[in-house]
Amino acid sequence: MTALMGVKRDYRAVSYALCSAVAGVLLMRIIVYFADIGGGDYGGMLASDALFTLPVQLIFFLTVPFCIYKFYGGRTVKQVLTYSSCSKFKPYYLLAVPLGLCVYFITLGVSSVWAALLELTGYVYVSSEPSMPQTFNFGFMFAEILMTALLPAVCEEFIMRGGMLTTAKRTWGIVGCTVLCGIAFGLFHQNVRQVFYTSLFGALAAFMTLKLKSVYPAMLMHFTNNFCSVYLSYADNYDWAVGGGFFPTIDALASGRIWALALLFVCAFAVGGGLVAVMLYFRDKKVLENKMETLKDAAFDVTNKRVVLMGEFDPERIERLEMEKEVYGSDYQEQKYRPVLRDVMIAIGLAVVTLCTTVFTYVWGFFY
Repeated sequence: MTALMGVKRDYRAVSYALCSAVAGVLLMRIIVYFADIGGGDYGGMLASDALFTLPVQLIFFLTVPFCIYKFYGGRTVKQVLTYSSCSKFKPYYLLAVPLGLCVYFITLGVSSVWAALLELTGYVYVSSEPSMPQTFNFGFMFAEILMTALLPAVCEEFIMRGGMLTTAKRTWGIVGCTVLCGIAFGLFHQNVRQVFYTSLFGALAAFMTLKLKSVYPAMLMHFTNNFCSVYLSYADNYDWAVGGGFFPTIDALASGRIWALALLFVCAFAVGGGLVAVMLYFRDKKVLENKMETLKDAAFDVTNKRVVLMGEFDPERIERLEMEKEVYGSDYQEQKYRPVLRDVMIAIGLAVVTLCTTVFTYVWGFFY
C-alpha cells in the first residue's frame, strides 16, 4: 500500500512539475511578446531571448520541479537526483558528444523536410531575426551558448527525462515511455516548426535514459546538438576556417547532388546507431560485472531456483543491481501501476493545452 501511494504521489508531482513548465513557457512568451524589448538589433534580440529563457529554464523547468519532487514528494536532495536519473557519471557517457554531432546533422534534415511540408499546406514563416554584428562579439556567442545549449540541456532534460520518465516507466514499458516522452517533448515546445523533430529527439533521449539508467548521456547529446546550431551559425556568418561555409555546402548538395546528401544522412544514422550500441554494450558489461561480484557472496535456493543475497533484504538494491529475476525467480514480472483518471487528468489537460498552442502557432504565427 505504501508503494502504491508513493507512485500515486509521484504521478501528481510530475503533473504539477509539468504544469510549471507549460505555464512558464506560455506566460513568458506572452510577456516577451508584449514587452517588445528587442530594439531591432542583435543585442536587443539576445536581451529578449534572455528575458524568456532565463526564467523559463532556471525557474519553471528546474527550480520549481525540484522543489515539488523534494517537498511534495517527501525526498531528500540525493533522492531527488536519483529519482531524476542523475546517477554516477560513467566515462563512456562521453560518447554522447559525437552522437550529438550525428543527431544535429539528422535533425537539420528532418526539420528541413518538416518545414517544406508545412509550406505545402500554406504555412508561411517570416523570420524577423536581425543580422549578426559585422565584428565578432564573444559575449554574444557565449550568451547564445548559455541560453540555447547549456541551460536547455540541463533543465529540459531534468524536467522531461528525469522524474517524468522515472514515473512513466512504472506504468509503461520502454516502447510506451519512448513514444510518450517523444510526443510530450514535441508538444512541450508549443511551436509548430519544432514539434516534429523535437518529438523524434525526445524519443531518442528517452530511450537512452531508460536503457543507460542515467540522464547524463541525454544531457550531453542535447548540449552538443544545440551547441552545433549556435557555433555553425557564427562560423558561417564570420567565415571561420572550422565550420564556415557549412550551410552553403548543404544547400549546394541539396540542389545538385541530393544523392550525396542522402548518403551523408545514412552515414550519420549508422554512426549514431553505432555509438548508442557501444554505450549500451559498456553498460551491460558493467551490469554483468556487478552481478558476478554480488553472486560471489550469495546463496542459491535450489527448491525455488532463485538467488538469496547476503544481508538484509533490500528491494532498492535488487532493482539497482537489476537482479529481480535472479532473486525473485525466473518467472518474475514487474508489477505495473495502472493510474486512475485522477492521477493523469492534469497531464491530459496539459497535453490539450500544448496541442492547442501548437496549432495556434500554425494558424496565426503568434509568438514569433
